[in-house]
Amino acid sequence: MKSAAYQLFLEILNSRVPDKKTLLNELRELLCIEKEAVYRRLRQEVLFSFPEIVQISRKYHISLDQITGNLETDNLVFYLVDYDFLQTPPEHLALTEECIRQVASIKNYPDSEAGFAMNTIPLTLVNSKRHRNLYCFAVYKWMYQYGKYTKLPSFGDFTLPDQLLNFNDLYAEHVMHANYTYYIFDENMIASLIKDILYFRMIRFITQEDIDLLKVELLDFLRNLETIAVKGQFPTGKKVDFFITRMTIESSFSYIDSDECHFTFLKLFSLNDVSSGLAKNVPRIKEWLQSLKKSSSQISVSGELQRIKYFEKQREIINQL
Repeated sequence: MKSAAYQLFLEILNSRVPDKKTLLNELRELLCIEKEAVYRRLRQEVLFSFPEIVQISRKYHISLDQITGNLETDNLVFYLVDYDFLQTPPEHLALTEECIRQVASIKNYPDSEAGFAMNTIPLTLVNSKRHRNLYCFAVYKWMYQYGKYTKLPSFGDFTLPDQLLNFNDLYAEHVMHANYTYYIFDENMIASLIKDILYFRMIRFITQEDIDLLKVELLDFLRNLETIAVKGQFPTGKKVDFFITRMTIESSFSYIDSDECHFTFLKLFSLNDVSSGLAKNVPRIKEWLQSLKKSSSQISVSGELQRIKYFEKQREIINQL
């Protein structure tokens, strides 16, 4: 009998690997069965056995809570990967690559949309080639607060793997191909970052020379943000809106939605995300974002006076460094 839980297991599995050919080959290798046997299971002519479900769940990080919890209509179940940004195991790299592959597909759908509520600078707007120190500082702060490292190098001696930087740039580039994107920024987003930088200077983990480099990149980031805000579109030509809220955003959250991709994210532990690939979670996150818009002012395209005042204030804050 095909229970609701089993159907949800298949839905989650297909959301993990939407490409049918890729899924077929991976399951054939994982379960050590013939291709036709995998076909029959995916067509539901034969059910996956419980040991097979255990193997699949372990590989694709599908939890029983995620399966049974989502059967309750009021529950939103997310998945947390304890991601180490410096020493990423192969299975986490595979998840990252699959996430990027799915996000890359949004350019194929005219109704694709992405929404972000941010209390920190969104790394989707940070280019590691232009703002390498800015990106490094985000990871450096994460290491200081939550990383499993007993001895932290000074910021000037801190480096990141090129693979991690490339992942961020690829992800950011693909998000800019959504047909419509909007960001809601906490008005203290920049000020909070400046406080963090000054704290690290106080405990002598960062030098004034490093701060000067961060300052240059922050001002460049702000110029780029203002250029996008004036045009109301990304370099890809896709529409984007920026909003500023006076309400405190306690934790950043976002969604990326299309016919194929249904990602929702809640930010935890500075950089880590709890995430979901289930379509049923998207409307609730959208609802939260739309509610936040009520206390927000638009600074893209329209709202010219508010935009000028906002960016002038941010430059004054950055120049405190």
